[in-house]
Amino acid sequence: MKSDETTEERKTKRGTRAASRTKTAYDIFEISIGRARNLIKIHKDAHGKKGKPPSYLSDTYRGSILLAIAALDAFVRSYVVARIREVLVEKENDIPGELRDKIKHFLKEDGLLDAARQDDLLERVGKAFENDFSKRSFQGTKNITECLKLIGHSDVFHEIAVAAGVNEDTLKEELDKFTERRHAIAHCGDHDMSQNPPIENTITKKDAQNCIRVVTTVAKTLNALRMDQ
Repeated sequence: MKSDETTEERKTKRGTRAASRTKTAYDIFEISIGRARNLIKIHKDAHGKKGKPPSYLSDTYRGSILLAIAALDAFVRSYVVARIREVLVEKENDIPGELRDKIKHFLKEDGLLDAARQDDLLERVGKAFENDFSKRSFQGTKNITECLKLIGHSDVFHEIAVAAGVNEDTLKEELDKFTERRHAIAHCGDHDMSQNPPIENTITKKDAQNCIRVVTTVAKTLNALRMDQ
């Protein structure tokens, strides 16, 4: 039987269903990375193809690095909180020792007893980790590695490197390099403070593109590891 709906009405319904789907941590990451890429496009559109671009346009590349590192930071935070909730729900699986200790630290004995009596352990734990994570940074390999131990990844960058088919040491070095560059941009106006007087660091399109590549490799592969578990 032929539907009375027009093509436009069907498109609207599909769009509404897609919009109503709850966005995952990785969905948000992809949106943020898209904006980091947009800054590279803005540089190209503003400059054109002839002549040397004005020096201030290079700040689009700096902004791209800031957004990319921030996107990975936010992804790790949201991803781990979501996985902690899943670990607690999946009662047939053991709770990693690091996570068990952290929960005990947050709730103490009285809190655990209250949670058991009121059957709201999941909610209490989720809020506790969200509050704690909101005060912390998940930038750089050390912070990310420690955070992922909570959900059973004893050596997450080794896992990511193997799954992505990249060199582990190179991946970690690149991520830490761009994390440090982010700090220089955000806190020192992208100047080398070891010089007297401080000297502004140069930046290129390749710098921004490589930063996006590295953080995307980490987030995409980590998300895929979860799907494979």
